[in-house]
Amino acid sequence: MPDPKNAFLQKLMQTFRVEAEEHLQNIVSQVVLLEQKGESPSQEQVERILKTLHTLKGAARAVDLTDLETLCHAMENVFSAMRTTGDGLAAEQFDLVHQACGLARTLTNEPPGRARNLAGALAQRLNSLSAQLDAGATSVPAAPDAAQRLPDEDDEPAHQAVRTNVVKVEGQNLDAIRYQTEALLSVELGLQQHIADLLALADNMAEYTARLPPAEPISHRRARSARSMQSKDAAGESKAPRTDKVREDFELQCRRLANAIGRTQRDFSTIRSRLLDATLETALVPCTFALEQLPGLVRNLARTRAKEAVLYMQGESTRMDRRILDTIREVMIHLVTNAVDHGIEAAEKRLAAGKSAAGAIRITVAQCSDNRVAFTLSDDGAGIDVEAIIKAATGRGKLSAGQLAGLSDRQKLQLALHAGVSTSREVTHLSGRGVGLAIVAEKVASLGGELLIDNRPGEGCSFELLLPVRLATLRGLILRSRGAQFVLALSGIESVRALREGDIRTIENRETLLVRESVVPVIRLGHLLGLERVAAGPAGGENIALIARAGGTLFALLVDEILSEQEVLPKGLGKQLRRVRFIAGATQLGDGSLVPILRMEDIGAHGLTGNDAASAGRVQGETRVAKRILVVEDSITSRLLLKHILEGAGYAAETAIDGLDALSKLRQGNFDAVVSDVEMPQMDGLELTAQVRANPKTEELPVILVTSLQSSEEKERGLRAGADAYVVKGAFDQDSLLATIRRLI
Repeated sequence: MPDPKNAFLQKLMQTFRVEAEEHLQNIVSQVVLLEQKGESPSQEQVERILKTLHTLKGAARAVDLTDLETLCHAMENVFSAMRTTGDGLAAEQFDLVHQACGLARTLTNEPPGRARNLAGALAQRLNSLSAQLDAGATSVPAAPDAAQRLPDEDDEPAHQAVRTNVVKVEGQNLDAIRYQTEALLSVELGLQQHIADLLALADNMAEYTARLPPAEPISHRRARSARSMQSKDAAGESKAPRTDKVREDFELQCRRLANAIGRTQRDFSTIRSRLLDATLETALVPCTFALEQLPGLVRNLARTRAKEAVLYMQGESTRMDRRILDTIREVMIHLVTNAVDHGIEAAEKRLAAGKSAAGAIRITVAQCSDNRVAFTLSDDGAGIDVEAIIKAATGRGKLSAGQLAGLSDRQKLQLALHAGVSTSREVTHLSGRGVGLAIVAEKVASLGGELLIDNRPGEGCSFELLLPVRLATLRGLILRSRGAQFVLALSGIESVRALREGDIRTIENRETLLVRESVVPVIRLGHLLGLERVAAGPAGGENIALIARAGGTLFALLVDEILSEQEVLPKGLGKQLRRVRFIAGATQLGDGSLVPILRMEDIGAHGLTGNDAASAGRVQGETRVAKRILVVEDSITSRLLLKHILEGAGYAAETAIDGLDALSKLRQGNFDAVVSDVEMPQMDGLELTAQVRANPKTEELPVILVTSLQSSEEKERGLRAGADAYVVKGAFDQDSLLATIRRLI
């Protein structure tokens, strides 16, 4: 039986660690600001540090972390001496304080014995430092008055009175409430669908009634009714009278019920919206949550690279969804590292260019609308070497010379966001592999945001991140292209227009459209996603252009039809599908169908490079030919996901809707592997595998079966049929699939 006391102590320690991390981040930020002040420290900042240290010391005492308590007390002595003398610290003395903060963080997480020994030695050095500071004082320190003295146990009732309106809630509990609240949108969409079904039923009934012959006059109907009561037919039953009135009444009742449900649905929508707003408001925290560790990071990075750099922040009190800030923290670490390592020059080089010895990095947070926040990180360094970016991109096969010629200056800058593109001449533990900015672009896109770069050669550069305040529902267009439905967020769409004959022009082998005196690339959604054409579509198809912008690129996305505009609840694809090109997630519509949400950043990048889905893998030069893989899957969603996983890994993927379709395509072309579902109409994956093995042309072709069947008997059937590998969808992992393909081909 679990010990309740131990469970309580574990929970208490978990709470302490969260609190200690907040306090230590606050202390480090304030210490960095003190260091920037130089010889005249801010008494207000010193007081803040002392109060935070005092609180942390008391919390450490409560959970019996005596080593941490001793270290905090020694740090208190140093800042108390600074408050008394009004003197600042030298650089090496600040190093000692930062070392103590780092060790304090270690002590909060089950530290090894060596860390506890270091804490004692470091506390002695800090006490020696405080003694030196006190020795330089010219007057006896005055006793602190009530306004200046540190809080102690007697002050707690007063503080509790101030904090009565603040309640700490564990993040997982808040997330559970938010999840259930967001799920109410599916209920609302279901209600809308039921209303539409009822109205459609009423319309059908009205149409059916209208097609009936006109009713007889009442006198004739009464006479015929009387005769029918007196005579029976052969079965002994009387003939039924006309039911026009019954049908009319039924139609009227359907419409009344639909109107009543509509009123209920509108009330439900209002309450759901208010509840969601209130729930999401509780998840908003200041941006300091994601930025507070950056001043210390900039200091340490600059010292590691023998540079001088100072970070300035503005607007960090702006509040955002905690889940967004978890990602922003990682993004900002990459951008700050990039600024220090690539942007800020060495002191002597800056002085020679007429700049100050210390580089300036500025982070500004500003709310642009009710649900949009702009993060801007800028530096006054050397700026981005655009020619080096172009050289790296062409050398890596990211684009050809012909594609390069059609890029604007802004689009050339955006090339820095591609994986593998780096201007660094050496690889260090900080950078040089061309990964950091690619991660930034991917993280921003995953949040539904936009990333823009501005460059000033010799003067610096800036990165602007436009992000949502909250992660919840989004307003989107429901589109149809070649029979398949998709969702596209409204936030990235500038306008919609119906195309007329002659609007699309081909320039340098590229389809284009004239938009406000600018020529923009045209992207056909069905062709981009490799969808099969369907006969039952709008005449001509792809006659609607969505003028959209992503990553600084304006483009026209052609679709067959816009079905509706509505609020949807986006969901991720799961950890197994970490990154699928062109697809950001999925959502459930009112009729229960799952629809992919398009990733605007990927589509914009396609407009930038001009690579289409059919030519994936050939962009790295004519000498390399991508391996061709045939994807056989009857579900359009699974087919689309598998296709883009493979294309994202550099393969050329073609699709078939079942085994018969696959055999036809195998006869027409050459493939390097087949990835097939098992359960399919007409011809399943097992029979397909057997047919592949029976044909001398394809008998050596690798076949990988991907299925939801998990029994050992089913796996044995697949392997007996001749499959080379068997992947279960329930445990599907795209890395595992790609590793299997690489092993077989």
